[in-house]
Amino acid sequence: MGYKTVTVDVDVDIDLDQWGDEDLIAELDYRGYTVTKDTDVERESFEREDWQFLLEMLDNNPQTWYTLRVREKLSEARFG
Repeated sequence: MGYKTVTVDVDVDIDLDQWGDEDLIAELDYRGYTVTKDTDVERESFEREDWQFLLEMLDNNPQTWYTLRVREKLSEARFG
């Protein structure tokens, strides 16, 4: 017997007035998301020297498919 994969898209209309903030936060927490009210949170970002340090660390390791893959990801994140 063969198996077939079926993908289903569903639109769900939710009346947000039915849910309290705590209910929504609890559900998002359960799903692995972080909820915060703090709108002034500033993400710490890498500086130019940080990126260069990480790239040099990779370059000082033996070159493998994994180090090349990680270096490519770092370069993409650094230079866009």
